Amino acid sequence: MIMESYLLAAYAYCNLNDPGYMAGFITPMVATALMTMAVLLALFYMAAALFRKPEYESFVSIELHQLLVSALLFVFVLGSTCAASEYADRFAGNGDIFEVGRTYLNFISGSVALPSVISLEILKLHSQFWGSWTMRWGASVWGAILPGFPSFIVIERVADFLLLLISPFTASLLVQMAILEVIRGLVLPFVLPAGLVLRIFPPTRDAGGFLIASSIGFGIVYPYTYVMHDSVVRAMLAHDQRGVNVIAGLQGDYPDMAAYISLSGLFDADSMLFQPLRLLSFLLLQALFLPALSMTLTIAFIKGTAKFMSQKLS
Repeated sequence: MIMESYLLAAYAYCNLNDPGYMAGFITPMVATALMTMAVLLALFYMAAALFRKPEYESFVSIELHQLLVSALLFVFVLGSTCAASEYADRFAGNGDIFEVGRTYLNFISGSVALPSVISLEILKLHSQFWGSWTMRWGASVWGAILPGFPSFIVIERVADFLLLLISPFTASLLVQMAILEVIRGLVLPFVLPAGLVLRIFPPTRDAGGFLIASSIGFGIVYPYTYVMHDSVVRAMLAHDQRGVNVIAGLQGDYPDMAAYISLSGLFDADSMLFQPLRLLSFLLLQALFLPALSMTLTIAFIKGTAKFMSQKLS
């Protein structure tokens, strides 16, 4: 009764989920597993005494110790998970770390990817229009047809390639949001209790330790890495608000190149082409590198914690 009251208070404090879920599902399930293991050990001890097998009695003694360790581990893991989740939410600005991660991914999708797509689509349509203009030299039989603005054909191909490149990266952001929602709904409410139950029984002790470590890693460490991504990337974007001015730099170092861009008819190459390229670098950062960093940190945490949870703790 005291243990259940403590766990209910801790669960309500960390606000991982409804405290009634703790009293109605997790605690009875773990308590039932503990009592089942205790009954099995009692039967095993009686069989060992009946058949006079001292090695079986030694096994029962060791497993009774592990049963007590599992009960204490249940209290420790749940309490530490609640505390870690609460502190992670506080470091996130008194907000839920999953909400911070989802808001950040929506920001990257809406404020970084979408403006780049719009600019490139406008550039593509603009280039298609002017690139379709042609001029005829000579009579129709032996004359030649030349494009009126040949540079726009190249610009259209560049814009088309960039749009093709952005599509899978934008899809990656949506997949990351879906992964966060799946983790939020499954890992701590279901995987963590399953790991605590499996940790009680000797054949599934390693699997239980792995599930406990995985639930803490994916339920707290993984979403908190998105809080770090949010702080870093937003600061980088705020520092980059001065924009790009490629044409001015080309005029000083490569005047011929700047003249060719101006002659192409592209009235604002910085905002229509080079700024989307700049924003594309931030999109690539979140679509490729930062998720790999999050998974690396999470897997490293799971490997280290699983070894601690799976050992006998004698």
